[in-house]
Amino acid sequence: MSTHDTRNPCTKLCRFDAADRCMGCFRTRAEVKHWKRLPDETKAAINARIVARGGTVSKKDGKRAKKLDRKIRKLEAKLATLRARRSELEGPVVKAAE
Repeated sequence: MSTHDTRNPCTKLCRFDAADRCMGCFRTRAEVKHWKRLPDETKAAINARIVARGGTVSKKDGKRAKKLDRKIRKLEAKLATLRARRSELEGPVVKAAE
């Protein structure tokens, strides 16, 4: 029996960043996908890496981050709409006849 920590570090905040790492538990997409089939030694090494990094994100912090992400997406959509309206106002510049 292994004395290493082989528990699943998932915090149920599965969202992946540009580097393909989960923003909740900091595992790679492949590590998340194949967790049940990984050997105990590999699981322990992954958990040690996560602990050395500072641990996982708490559910409370993760929920707050998700809420902020939704607000950011809404604001970005609104900003895109406003930029489009502004470009319509600017339109082609016509020089006055001299």
